[in-house]
Amino acid sequence: MGSWRTYFATALTTLVLAGCGESPSDGENDAPAPTADAIGSDAGADAAALDEPSFVDVWGGPGVNPGQFNDPHGMIIDATGNLFISDTRNNRVQVFDADGGYLYEWGSLGAADGLFNHPHGTGMDSAGNLFVAETGNNRVQKFLADGTWVTTFGSLGEGDGQFRHNHGLAVDGAGNVYVADRDNNNVQKFDNDGAFVLAWGTLGTGDGQFMGTNGIAVDADGFVYVADTSDRIQKFTADGAFLLAWGSTGTAPGQFNFPRGLASDGIGHIYVSDRNNHRVQKFDTNGTLVSVWGGLGSDIGQFDTPYAIAADANGVVYVADSGNSRIQKFTFAD
Repeated sequence: MGSWRTYFATALTTLVLAGCGESPSDGENDAPAPTADAIGSDAGADAAALDEPSFVDVWGGPGVNPGQFNDPHGMIIDATGNLFISDTRNNRVQVFDADGGYLYEWGSLGAADGLFNHPHGTGMDSAGNLFVAETGNNRVQKFLADGTWVTTFGSLGEGDGQFRHNHGLAVDGAGNVYVADRDNNNVQKFDNDGAFVLAWGTLGTGDGQFMGTNGIAVDADGFVYVADTSDRIQKFTADGAFLLAWGSTGTAPGQFNFPRGLASDGIGHIYVSDRNNHRVQKFDTNGTLVSVWGGLGSDIGQFDTPYAIAADANGVVYVADSGNSRIQKFTFAD
């Protein structure tokens, strides 16, 4: 464990970045990431001055067996600390304890209730109900924590309550469900039973517009954060009113190259998986950078196209290291 932590501290300031594409079946932008030479010494010095997490654990590996993954894209922590992970290309949800111990799973490929076709974003309400967005079936399914199916909503289309490649999903404190509908370039809000409430967003790069919505998160105050492929994060009220935006294309701390997963820790921080920069960035809720770590690779503390993130109020952060088919656990706790 000690040698891993020593390596990880070195990797944080090195930030080796390189491009890595995703399977073309997802239809996503595979623009290459800049090389380490493009970062510059100033960016490295800024990164070194920021907070650094400690590596805790890693588990998984490529495969179809329990505890193995094939491109995990969604993740959420429940009130007891268990981790629910959408194992996207294995078309299932796997559940682990806080130490990575496998507990149970459900799902397989299909379109019937309780089956999946590329499950992506996940969210959980205060009652412990799990919501899973499926890009292949263009719908959202609601389950009890034990995997019992409850309801399904959504279909393929461009109207209210319809989706075209719905990616991210988040649930607020009142149980409302927010879905990042990527190819419709909008965010849709539903009540806890799946009834459509409202939608916002159109195609574009202006305030409140999107170039493909990806990750989404809701903080403890009910503000909504959305990542899109124009390499920025936008913050909205729960009714979709634009508040602010941050980020631009690049490799320096605070910049992005295809941001994907978002997570709120409930205590004033937003985590972003900076996919094609192969790193994770941590911000306050006004977009001020707090931490950045990672780099392309398969060693401890490195990532290959990180996707989903989950974080709690105790400073624990889980990262779905999708290209390496594993989960890494970090902590900011003193």
